Order: sequence, then structure tokens, then C-alpha cells
Amino acid sequence: MIKGLGKGRLVGLVAIVGTLFLIGVAWHGGGWGEWHGGSDPSKETPASGVTEVRLDDFAFAPANIVIDAGTTVTWTNYDGASHTVTSDEGDELGSGLLSQTQTFSHTFDTPGEYYYHCNPHSNMHGLVTVRPLP
Repeated sequence: MIKGLGKGRLVGLVAIVGTLFLIGVAWHGGGWGEWHGGSDPSKETPASGVTEVRLDDFAFAPANIVIDAGTTVTWTNYDGASHTVTSDEGDELGSGLLSQTQTFSHTFDTPGEYYYHCNPHSNMHGLVTVRPLP
């Protein structure tokens, strides 16, 4: 044992150092989201006409979709972990926790951009762009 440190203080010191190490690793290279599969969905090439989004490997795939007004999008959780589909702003999307194989569907009637995320996993982000009908 290090002279002058009690057992409790040593355990606390090790916990603090370990936590700081993990934070440093997570933020290495641009931030937790980029390191752990998350990104800004608006920077990804949008998938046009896609109506199925997978929740898999702690990511929405595709994360950026473009659809016409009146289209229904279905999210399916293929991950072992539970996820949500939750609006960044407002309450347009609110799936609640989805266990593996569960789905959530929503019909988008109003044109606009709908940013969403997973509540338990803040690195998961997605975007639905709804175009007006021609």
C-alpha cells in the first residue's frame, strides 16, 4: 500500500484515475459519438425512399432518410440492447423502449426535418426529411 493512503482512499484514487482514463479514451479522435458509432446524421448521404430503419450495433441505419409526405417509416430493433426513437424537439416521435425485434412505426404527414435520438444511448442520432407531395 502507498504510505500515507488508507485503503479507502487508495480505492477512491484508483476509481478516479480509471474513470478519467475511460473518458479520455472515449473522447479521443473527436468525441464520444464519433468514436462509438454516432455522428451528425445530416452529414450523411440521405437514403431516398427508404421506409425501414434498423437499430443495430448502437446505430440507426440508415441514419438519414428522405421520404414523401404521407409515408410511414418503421424502425426495428435488431440489437440486444433496448433502444428508443425519440424526437430531439417536440413529441412527434416517442417509441418508448424497444426490445430486440420490436418495431415502432410513424406516418409523416407534414413536410420538414425530424431529428431524433435514442434516449438510453445519446450517441445514436437520426434524421427523417419529409418532402411535400408533388
